[in-house]
Amino acid sequence: MMYLIATLLCLSSFTAFALAKTPHYKAVFGARPDQIQSKRYLLSAWIMLLLTLVIDISQAVGYGSLMFCGQMALAVLLMAVMLSFRPRWIRSLFYLLPAATLIMAVLAML
Repeated sequence: MMYLIATLLCLSSFTAFALAKTPHYKAVFGARPDQIQSKRYLLSAWIMLLLTLVIDISQAVGYGSLMFCGQMALAVLLMAVMLSFRPRWIRSLFYLLPAATLIMAVLAML
């Protein structure tokens, strides 16, 4: 369950990294982001990526960093494919990923 949360956080992080860049943001939303918005995306992306690393290492000390690298590779692959073929789908991910992560975190606590 925690690995799924970490994977969702990693995918959310790379979504935020992509939206922090002007060409990707413009492809998804059709407008340019302002500078403050880009900085917020970058800050939240780094926080989520570090949280992913913490979760992975706390779950498997020996293989946590390996899991982290795999989750990053998967997230980057998914983002690259979606930005290449269906950039508008990232708008849906932008709203669905935090909700799914929150639901999984609540379920993990029960």
